[in-house]
Amino acid sequence: MNSQQVTITLPESIYQRVKRQSRLMQRSVADELVAAVTSSLPEQGTLPPDIEQELSELDLFTDEELWRAARMTAPVDKSERIQMLVEKQQLEGLIDLEKQEAALLSHFFNRVMLVRAKAAVLLKERGYDIDQLLNS
Repeated sequence: MNSQQVTITLPESIYQRVKRQSRLMQRSVADELVAAVTSSLPEQGTLPPDIEQELSELDLFTDEELWRAARMTAPVDKSERIQMLVEKQQLEGLIDLEKQEAALLSHFFNRVMLVRAKAAVLLKERGYDIDQLLNS
């Protein structure tokens, strides 16, 4: 299996939760993050229609709008909440209401990640140096 290395910056509280979870699951922090990301992604090759539409509209964005999209971030409270739900799901399972919340948050994070990625690709295609985005 091919793999790509990614460097991310996590709030300290999230990192500590991931570290704690990785110890409980007896795996590395990196493997725990892979498990969390994998469990939150949609099935390969399928995107929800609203995300598909938003991604197609990025082609029409100005350079300035693309830079804003490429730098978009998720609020810390949403990041902390999804991490808590992932941990709870792995340890004891989620009730239906929590499953619905996790699905909505997962959709939100997938949207942010995909919009950022496509915006970066478009900026690169337009001749911009996007190295600064790789560290944000």
